[in-house]
Amino acid sequence: MNYVADTHALLWWFTNGPQIGSRAAEVFEKCERGECCIFIPSIVIAEALSIFDKKRISFDFQALFGAIHESDNFFIVSLDYEILREMVALKEIAELHDKIIVSTAKHLSLPIITKDQTIRASQIVETIW
Repeated sequence: MNYVADTHALLWWFTNGPQIGSRAAEVFEKCERGECCIFIPSIVIAEALSIFDKKRISFDFQALFGAIHESDNFFIVSLDYEILREMVALKEIAELHDKIIVSTAKHLSLPIITKDQTIRASQIVETIW
């Protein structure tokens, strides 16, 4: 099975953040072993850059971006027409970034690696944490 990652999950994995859930960590470990793929909505990369620029947490954005680009198991998903169409129909999630992440997962028919309570409570897609 493959997955979609939200911003916090991705950053906590790459920075060894203690906040990451055990099931989420297992998925990232499987991905790094080549046993699954993790799809990263482009908004997640943009949010990571914003967090880096604002210095909310300390991490090397270029290293993160390079590791994703060089990986055979992480894939950045562009915001395209099909995902935008999913967003228009998605009324349960108000926050724009979360709406893009959920719409990406819905479009790909994949679960999201997320701690976000709004996304989890919506039950629109399966969530892993």
